[in-house]
Amino acid sequence: CSCYLTSTHDLFNTYRVHDFRRLPIPASIPALPSQLPPTITDSTSHSSIPIGTLQQGFLTSKEWTSSWDIQTWGKGVNNETKYKMWNSLSSVYIDYENITTTITTTTGKVGTRLVLKTRRFEGFQISAEVENLQKNLLHASTRIRARVLGDPGAVAGLFYYRNDNNESDIEILTRDEASAIWYSNQPVLDSDGNQIPNASTRADLITNSLTDGTQLTSKRSSEFSWSDWHTHRIDWTAGKSSWFVDGNHVLDKTYGVPTATAYLVLNMWSDGGVWSGVMDVGKEARLEIEWIEMAFNTSDEGTENKEREPGQGGDGCRRACVVDDRA
Repeated sequence: CSCYLTSTHDLFNTYRVHDFRRLPIPASIPALPSQLPPTITDSTSHSSIPIGTLQQGFLTSKEWTSSWDIQTWGKGVNNETKYKMWNSLSSVYIDYENITTTITTTTGKVGTRLVLKTRRFEGFQISAEVENLQKNLLHASTRIRARVLGDPGAVAGLFYYRNDNNESDIEILTRDEASAIWYSNQPVLDSDGNQIPNASTRADLITNSLTDGTQLTSKRSSEFSWSDWHTHRIDWTAGKSSWFVDGNHVLDKTYGVPTATAYLVLNMWSDGGVWSGVMDVGKEARLEIEWIEMAFNTSDEGTENKEREPGQGGDGCRRACVVDDRA
């Protein structure tokens, strides 16, 4: 293939799939740290202090480390949050389904998935975040096969990011109804802290209601829950952000579309603030991911990590392959 075509007829030069479904079964899942180092206090500013234990196996392999980086930053308490939040190495791991029902080979490579977990402890929250190392995306179409499980008071995020003014989000709040997903382009608040019209939209995928009053172009009556496996898609093209679920178009936005190069971020977090809500002590939530499919273009900035050979597509697309939501 010399380029990649989406259902909305957008063309991209590079294509990658990150498949977590058939990995070797890990020997163990690291325990989350139940205490923070004494150097982390309520007044600690945004900083990186590694905590927790990295799971051995896939997450230490070149296949993972050449594409992803597990975050170890955190923050103390401010006027908008109720407790410290810290991203832990232990919060990102490979898990698998019941071995008696899903493992069908002797190699142990069926039924695995990537997990990002957040858990509330007394006085702080352990969270999870990973960044894709392709840092110079300039327009992309990304599909993520995922589900969210767990207790109220957390946020699952799937988004393109460069800075607070160049960010395009899918967010699932575990305190919301299981049919509700938030789609936003940042910033969503003005300098006075007021909501900016059309910046963020809450879509209910059963009732088809949108908080911005926009009408869906495709109606759907089937039941929906983000705790089930669904394919979440976020497209970023020149002047427009678009969101889809299971191949069905949900929403377009022209407000706040990123104009700078960006990268893909996945996280599962809570800080007790207005957005995430407060999670009860001892409770937890997980973002589970089977696969990620990306078609994208890059800028000329930074170090490019393209898989295409030189000369493929410089004069245009000679052979287009369709990106079909089935990684």
